Amino acid sequence: MVTTQLNPTQLNVLSLMAYIDTEQEQQELQDILLQFYRKKTDSLLLQFQQENNITQKTLDEWSNQHERTPY
Repeated sequence: MVTTQLNPTQLNVLSLMAYIDTEQEQQELQDILLQFYRKKTDSLLLQFQQENNITQKTLDEWSNQHERTPY
């Protein structure tokens, strides 16, 4: 088994978790973290779309393509 050292951010989050006393608080923290990563993902996706000139029309065309492997 390989051991991994925690980085400073991970250690900080762990120390903050010492103040979580209930399942509800745990769920609230999880929701906050998920919201944070959703925003990051949305931002990266928007950046990718802009850099590659992907429009809604492009997405619509892709959704109608059938690129299955013929057997």
